[in-house]
Amino acid sequence: MKELIVYWFKTQAANAARKKLIHYYKRQEVNEILHAYWRKYLHLKPEVPAMPTLGGSVMVNLAAMSTAFYRELTARGQSKEGATRLFYEIAWEIYEKMGRFSWWLAGWRNNKGYGRLMKATKIFRAFPFNSPSYQWEEVRTDTNIVGFNCTKCPVAEYFQRQGLSTFCSKTWCALDFPLAELWHAKLERSGSIAGGADKCDFRWVINLNEG
Repeated sequence: MKELIVYWFKTQAANAARKKLIHYYKRQEVNEILHAYWRKYLHLKPEVPAMPTLGGSVMVNLAAMSTAFYRELTARGQSKEGATRLFYEIAWEIYEKMGRFSWWLAGWRNNKGYGRLMKATKIFRAFPFNSPSYQWEEVRTDTNIVGFNCTKCPVAEYFQRQGLSTFCSKTWCALDFPLAELWHAKLERSGSIAGGADKCDFRWVINLNEG
């Protein structure tokens, strides 16, 4: 099952990457990049840490794929900032699909407001960001806020070992903010594990205009 899910992400990433990279590289170079980054991932794969959940295992493998892609772009002359920006744009296309699907599921019998937002976040925390690979802490919040903390993130830990915590913060972590907008909310977060904090404090503030 893990290999099937990773393959789906590989296919989605390739489709999104082609649309972005073609503005910077010739078509042959784009194909070379996609083949080369996958070889880099296969080199990293044996050292990807085992996870106690399928979701955690998929996520750390995607972190290794991300690492390989970033390194391939920088090896081909992209600046760190340029490679990070390109990856963010590509990753958002995939994350948006995940977010839209979760929002659709959350809409069953619960079309608006706090209930739907709460359900959407729970879907994500059920898979792929599920315990015990990830560790979550519930917190009390105002009535228009869905709040919880992430106290353990295997993806942040993986990127830290690769020396890519900043890349993680500016890509994986940053994608949660447009995700919140997709879910008719605003994300407030004072820090992240990848950014050096002891937890990621998620506070999803409901757009009251959405009911």
